[in-house]
Amino acid sequence: MAETEASQSIELFSEAFDPASTWSSGDPAVLLVSGADSHCTRWTPGLIGPLVDHGLRVVRYDHRDCGLSTKVSSEVGYTLDDLADDALAVLDEHGIDRAHVIGRSMGGMVAQVLALDHPSRVETLTLVSTTPGLGDDRLPSATNWLVEQMAERLFAPPPTTPQQRVAWIVEMDEMFSGSRYPVATGDRLRVAIDEVERCWYPESGHGPAVNSSPSRLDRLGEVTVPTLVVHGTTDPVFSAEHALALAEGIPDSELWLVENLGHEFPDGLVSDLLPRLLTHLGRT
Repeated sequence: MAETEASQSIELFSEAFDPASTWSSGDPAVLLVSGADSHCTRWTPGLIGPLVDHGLRVVRYDHRDCGLSTKVSSEVGYTLDDLADDALAVLDEHGIDRAHVIGRSMGGMVAQVLALDHPSRVETLTLVSTTPGLGDDRLPSATNWLVEQMAERLFAPPPTTPQQRVAWIVEMDEMFSGSRYPVATGDRLRVAIDEVERCWYPESGHGPAVNSSPSRLDRLGEVTVPTLVVHGTTDPVFSAEHALALAEGIPDSELWLVENLGHEFPDGLVSDLLPRLLTHLGRT
């Protein structure tokens, strides 16, 4: 467990997957940074296995307020900077000097903070389904139907039983999905049940952390590491304009727009992503 300095003691669950070949702290590893309220187990063996097979150490972890990491008191606020400090604590815990940082959604925002404020710890960036600035007026907001759906959930009573929580997770996953990589409802149920059985926090401070953090749009030119931007054309949370802003703002970045991919990271995406990703990581 990594620990961070905070007004409340924070312990972070993480786990490393090591290659068969010898790995040392001077060698870059891969750090997988999850989205808001997303267990690290959403980074599946389908992605982790090939990275390990190509000689990379891979680390995934639960954000504070999620999974097996510390549940933070609602009286204790935190920001993306704090979540980036958590990521650094995980790197330190595993003796990693520099990492290929792969971040999805909120994890992509944390990854940007790492690259901007702690560039010596970042080897490459891979930004999936994310944005340089939530609430930045220069970028489109979420689709109207999603805003309406989320508003209904905001004012509805939170799920109070494991069964209700499972149903809520499945409904959210289906709401965010696109048509490119269909996922069977049974598979979604299995993921949701596993997460609820693993650990269930009824709410987190991830949303306020994202909403209170400043836009990074005007700082993207400061990113100096190779960057791959992956984004779905039917993402209902962050439209493709957010990916275009990242790719245009970060020098020499590469953009892959995935037709009919939503705000998700399904297993079906992995086989299409891996050739690009391994090239990006210098592992072809």
